[in-house]
Amino acid sequence: MGKVLFFDVDGTLVNFRGQMPASARTALKKVQENGHQIVLCSGRSRVQIYPWLLELGFDGIVAATGSYVEYDGEVVYRHFMSEDEIRRVTAVLDEADACYSAQAGNRMITSAHHRDRQLARFRELADDEMIEQIWQQIELADHLDQYEDIEKLVYYESKMSVQEIRERLSGLCDVTESSFERAQNDTGEVTCCGINKAWGMQKYIIHTGAAKADTIAFGDGPNDFDMIEYASIGVAMGNAVQELKDRADFITKNIDKDGIAYALQELGLI
Repeated sequence: MGKVLFFDVDGTLVNFRGQMPASARTALKKVQENGHQIVLCSGRSRVQIYPWLLELGFDGIVAATGSYVEYDGEVVYRHFMSEDEIRRVTAVLDEADACYSAQAGNRMITSAHHRDRQLARFRELADDEMIEQIWQQIELADHLDQYEDIEKLVYYESKMSVQEIRERLSGLCDVTESSFERAQNDTGEVTCCGINKAWGMQKYIIHTGAAKADTIAFGDGPNDFDMIEYASIGVAMGNAVQELKDRADFITKNIDKDGIAYALQELGLI
């Protein structure tokens, strides 16, 4: 069996303008031809992943920061937040006057007020195509704790810092700086304690029978720390945050300077 390669999406395979370098497309195809598996490993929920990216033929998907795992088109693992966790998290986010939404596999859930605030935020960051993709399956609800399939929450424009929210939710949930854009203190992701990308990677390799020694992870942001440390080889993009580079075994070039292709060549995979 070949290697199993886990790739973050935003800032790793796709830049923050929603573009993927042609060299990365070619390299991914070549690495599969050489007998290795390629797996998306993203903080995005399944429905938020670009259709054109999925069409490249990944062997598997780890989505929603490890809460959702798919292999060969089959869902093999999912983890949901409890009613109590949702209620307590949203109470803190409401106190922080943050706008937030829930990721729930094939859709996103938010209130009408939060939708408008988040759309305004996204219009500052992304083009219309990206906005349409991210918000194509939006469901409006005033109370998230009525749902049983919520995987994680993402929030923006919080009046509390990430550290303050992390302290308030300590022992209940994990809080990480946002990975969709450059880390900002008013933006973050809330997941169940211990549910992270490394957890999803572990579920994937157990299901497929792969060995941890054959895993390689590629990332750039705060929610990639655990995956970089878990993998046998952790690769940080040249544009990665310094804290990730400090954890990595190998630092490649910037995403827009053919960083994925360069790393795969240097590691002898293509």
